[in-house]
Amino acid sequence: MKELTEKQKAFARGVFEGLSQREAYKKAYDCSTKKDKTVDELASRLARNAKVKEYLEEMNKEVEKSSVLSKKERMEWLSRVVTTPINAVDGESDLCQEYTETQGETFSSTKYKMPSKIQAIQELNKMDGAYEPEKIEVKSELSFSSLLKSLPSDPLVRGTEES
Repeated sequence: MKELTEKQKAFARGVFEGLSQREAYKKAYDCSTKKDKTVDELASRLARNAKVKEYLEEMNKEVEKSSVLSKKERMEWLSRVVTTPINAVDGESDLCQEYTETQGETFSSTKYKMPSKIQAIQELNKMDGAYEPEKIEVKSELSFSSLLKSLPSDPLVRGTEES
């Protein structure tokens, strides 16, 4: 199967960016002599093209990848939580969780809240594998075999009794 042409890619990028199929087609191709109905039919056909669909899916996957923080990025952010002084955080900082403004007659103040430094350290330690698994030891006085031995050797059989 042949690869997409630059015009087909331009059409797909237009659709990806939110243009209607008609607008994307007109942007990618010369449509000065075509009626809108014809452009709509051509755009619809192109949108159903397997290679165009695949190209759109690839673009969507790339956007999804770039919007998810990698482990390294998360660890760097948590490290900044630990090392950034509270007075260095303002409403524009990505470390600011919330802020409150108080207005009085003679004063105004703003308080900024950032994530807990202790919780950030704990999370970093988990991500880094710094904690050893917790060992749990279970002791039992009885073994399964000792439980079996304690049962009566002639169990009661319920059913019909003969008289």
